[in-house]
Amino acid sequence: MKNALAILVAATTKSARSITMTTISTTERSFTCSDGVKLAVKCWSNSNGGSKPEHTQKILCLHGWLDNAASFNRLAPLLLDSSSPLSDKQQQQQSMEIVALDFPGHGLSGHKSVDGPPQLLAEVTYYVLECIEALEWGEGNNGESSSSGGGGGGGGGGTRTVVGNIHANANTNNSSQGNNNGGDIIKNDKISNEITGNNERENKINLIGHSMGAGVSVVLVAAFPELFASVTLLEGAGPLARNAKDCSRHVRAACQRRLKSNKTLFPDRTNGANAADGTNIMAAARAKVYRSVDAAIEARLDTTRRMPGDQYLSIEAARDMVLRATVEAAGAAATSNVSEDDNSRPVTFRHDPRLQWPSLQYYTREQVEAFYSDVCDSNVPVLILMAEDGWPVDSWSQSAVNDLLKPCHMKLLKGSHHFHADPDTVGDVAAEIVTFLKA
Repeated sequence: MKNALAILVAATTKSARSITMTTISTTERSFTCSDGVKLAVKCWSNSNGGSKPEHTQKILCLHGWLDNAASFNRLAPLLLDSSSPLSDKQQQQQSMEIVALDFPGHGLSGHKSVDGPPQLLAEVTYYVLECIEALEWGEGNNGESSSSGGGGGGGGGGTRTVVGNIHANANTNNSSQGNNNGGDIIKNDKISNEITGNNERENKINLIGHSMGAGVSVVLVAAFPELFASVTLLEGAGPLARNAKDCSRHVRAACQRRLKSNKTLFPDRTNGANAADGTNIMAAARAKVYRSVDAAIEARLDTTRRMPGDQYLSIEAARDMVLRATVEAAGAAATSNVSEDDNSRPVTFRHDPRLQWPSLQYYTREQVEAFYSDVCDSNVPVLILMAEDGWPVDSWSQSAVNDLLKPCHMKLLKGSHHFHADPDTVGDVAAEIVTFLKA
């Protein structure tokens, strides 16, 4: 259902603050992945009442663990203000479309199947690619050559090959006879970028990832650099890294938790049936019932207080995410949002309870370093924004980011872990992103 809103959006650039009348359309969409899992997205787009724009700037937002697309409710409209990222001339030529994805098991998206626990970060990366394909974003079908022989998503306009840690785009029209030793790479990225210039970048995706979404973003850009024009990392700079020597402990903890919890989550699934059709596993999870939406919001705030460091969350941001994350207790399998008018009714959280299990496998530090190096080598610009009262960062992560990821710009802003969602701090976050996208 499309809801067109004519709103006043204040530009938050450092140089000036202007007020521009912009029509912002908000749309809820969903689609079914190839494996049957349903994904939900929230979309924002703008128009200035003129002719159809020549280009549309695409922004894909990825949320944090146990958050959802509503965490971008305040950031998206600020980015959409046409006077912020674009000049007066560009306003007539370019529009912006922002899509925030609910990861599987979060928000309005479905849950993974019974035999597919959702804790592996690379699995989340796969579903982002499903989302990009469903949106028909990213030319060349994730790096494959187009059927018409035209330019693909990468700079070379052909299939993308990976040899070791080096990415290249090989033209499929070039003959490989007599030179098929698997070690030769056509390094045409620099030349192609000089030829195609900004036109190619305008067809690519600007990625914004928060917390866990920042980790997914780094993995995505490292593996599929040809799809992205830029990446902004909010309160996170990559996948969670663990000591390789602890791998057996991780397997033990994950298996023990799964053995214990499956008996409660799936008491009637002894015949091997699964929920691959996207139905919510929480229908059988006996989820905790909260007496009202306000009680669920308070639980969400309390969870933030127990996080590492001095984290806090505004009640406004908590309400946004809780309304998208809950259903009426009597209808736990429902798919519609809880309304603010339903405060007197008991609710439960709709998220997949398995998201709280320990992961079967974490990336090692060596693997995270490889991701950082690949992103750096891809030349995709990186912006990192951290909060003063955000998630604590260890010294190894700081060094790895500085030495290997080498972001274009890194800044510490006021606020806490959800500074992009809290009304008091989202303006500064938006201003930094706007400046970055203009560069």
